[in-house]
Amino acid sequence: MTLYLRHYWKDERLSFPSITNKSMTFDGRLVKKIWVPDVFFVHSKRSFIHDTTTDNIMLRVFPDGHVLYSMR
Repeated sequence: MTLYLRHYWKDERLSFPSITNKSMTFDGRLVKKIWVPDVFFVHSKRSFIHDTTTDNIMLRVFPDGHVLYSMR
């Protein structure tokens, strides 16, 4: 099964000034440097993240500190 997992939270430490109110998009390298909530599947017996040549991770940060984290 292929699953798109999306987290959405607010971290005011990542807020930034923006005149146009546009978000900034980053690749998976930044995810290792910021706090990300732990996710688990209740009653899961076995699960794993498929290894790929590049991480299928997208991180979008909005000016008010909201964060959208998407992983395939």
